[in-house]
Amino acid sequence: MSAPRLSRGYGARKSCPTARDEDQIMKVVEVTAYGESNVLALVDRTEPTPASDQVIIANHYAGVNFIDIAMRRGWYPFPAVPTPFVPGTEGAGMVVAIGSSVRDFKIGDRVAYMQNESAGLERAYSELIAIEADKVVPLPDDISFEIAAAMTAQGMTTHYMLNEIRPVRPGTTVLVHAAAGGMGRNLVQWAKHLGATVIGTCSTSKVDVVNRLGADYVIDYTRDDFVAIGRDVTNGRGVDLIIDGIGKTTLAGDLELVATRGNIVTYGLVSGEADPVNVHHLIHRSRAIHGCDLFDYIADPKERRMRAVAVWQAIREGWLTPQISGVYSLENAAAAQDQLIDRSNVGKIVIEIGSV
Repeated sequence: MSAPRLSRGYGARKSCPTARDEDQIMKVVEVTAYGESNVLALVDRTEPTPASDQVIIANHYAGVNFIDIAMRRGWYPFPAVPTPFVPGTEGAGMVVAIGSSVRDFKIGDRVAYMQNESAGLERAYSELIAIEADKVVPLPDDISFEIAAAMTAQGMTTHYMLNEIRPVRPGTTVLVHAAAGGMGRNLVQWAKHLGATVIGTCSTSKVDVVNRLGADYVIDYTRDDFVAIGRDVTNGRGVDLIIDGIGKTTLAGDLELVATRGNIVTYGLVSGEADPVNVHHLIHRSRAIHGCDLFDYIADPKERRMRAVAVWQAIREGWLTPQISGVYSLENAAAAQDQLIDRSNVGKIVIEIGSV
């Protein structure tokens, strides 16, 4: 793996991390206007200087997530982030400068991070990022930067979804939409580790992949009715927990399939915003829909680190196995997002920052 290009500014300042002799230039990807991937542009920006509570990270890799696409389209957050802005909420790299009040990190530390979607203009599709130290987690030496960029967001998301919303235990039935994608792979493996009966939906070409992950039942959504099959394999009872990052094309079916006192977790909108739901209809069979955002489950630095440690340990123990589906350069960030949106990936897509 190639190392990220460090400017002579930060490269020369390791003994004096907050000094700045002159402005230096870095490469970033900008969302120039709301729209499709052609609104992404590789541009020059002045390198950041850390505030007192920040660190500067030289990004080795950035994760590519559906939230990046939702932000690019102006769908999320509410209100949308003003353009132009740098996308990317997840990355991994090395600390190259620190603010005056930072005590938990030092120059040279290996780290991973999640950056709030509403925070300023500093995000992961960039050579350097200035980020508050309490949003950063230490990265063990046995977890690569590439794996960290692939697993920080999705691993921590998997952890809270299966432990906080409806704690999964032996006997729980869980349906995972898009089970062959980055999030889906994690959810299937983690739910099986907890003893759940797992149903995965995917396209025809990915059925074997989801079977190999350990799903008990795999539904090809391109030809089969996931509601009918889900009812059949649960003997008409329905599914205890449905995890849905798809949105418009699946939520109505989720409401039919979820069991009495069951839970639906919605965390994405790949197919667009779902049709409105009359909340009073949820009274029937005591169903619940949970809108979930990872940032609400890692706002506390201790909680953030706890979830990250759980992810690193799961990878280390071997029952959670990441898969990288595609590696792109910064200048090809549009192609990376296009691959994610067409759902041709099997696993996570990352951007290698050092390739520019």
